[in-house]
Amino acid sequence: MFILYFLLLAFQLITAFKYGLHKGIRHWRTALIGYVFQLLLAITLGMQVYEVFEASIGNSLELNKLMDGYHDSVVTDFLNVHGASLSPLLGQLRYVLLVFLIFSIFINAGILNALVENKPGWSSFWEGGKKFFFRFIPVNLFFLVLAVIWTAVTLLPYIGYMQPSIEDFDSEITTVYLLFVVLCIWLLGIIYLFNSSVVARLKIMSEENKIWRAIKNGLRISLRHFFSLTCVFVLFLLLQLVLIAVYWLVEGAFGMVSPFLIFVFFIFQQIMVFVRWIFRIAMYGGVKKLVC
Repeated sequence: MFILYFLLLAFQLITAFKYGLHKGIRHWRTALIGYVFQLLLAITLGMQVYEVFEASIGNSLELNKLMDGYHDSVVTDFLNVHGASLSPLLGQLRYVLLVFLIFSIFINAGILNALVENKPGWSSFWEGGKKFFFRFIPVNLFFLVLAVIWTAVTLLPYIGYMQPSIEDFDSEITTVYLLFVVLCIWLLGIIYLFNSSVVARLKIMSEENKIWRAIKNGLRISLRHFFSLTCVFVLFLLLQLVLIAVYWLVEGAFGMVSPFLIFVFFIFQQIMVFVRWIFRIAMYGGVKKLVC
């Protein structure tokens, strides 16, 4: 009986994973829209950072040392000599994050609408963003607050416990193991909240549930399907980690030691960001397949 249940569950997970991956690839144009929005926001902050670096350390030959990789003395000297020039940027960062949060709600509303309507492209994306933006705001804020509370509940006791007692441990292995356990518990909670938020938004879109009712349904359904939803999340997470590992291996083999290679790796990085948007849509599709 247990073996049969395991086989059925494995078949369900594989089906959801394949379904999500198919939807992610099919909605590549929708992923491209999300990527462009993110790129424009990043350029806004990136141009300001570039101007600061150009005015402060742009003509320094010390930058050549960074061509071979991270160089601690260069970064330390920059922070000591030109650290004050970064203060305005840090002050603006909170506004950039606020703008990104607002745009992310709109982007996710558009992506989910394109997925539910099964209509890739700008038209369905724009309609979903306009229709569900204001209804998604309380949902996102609710789960954001829960994520902050969960982070505080899981990580702060560990920090408080470790500070006075770290010298009592015989080796650092104990602290590493304990940190690993705490991070696993924290990650499981974050995955549950993420899946709950996706289910809640899908319920709002597909069944026109009221906001609070959709949130309760999201929490309840995600708890009932906790194992399968977590497995699908982890599968797509591992897929992204494999992509990152490939990038590190290629970078380690060739290195960014010339302007041409810097340009090549920049393009490679942007392709990776775009593919991660496809994986996000695929993850949404996997959740949809399991619970809707």
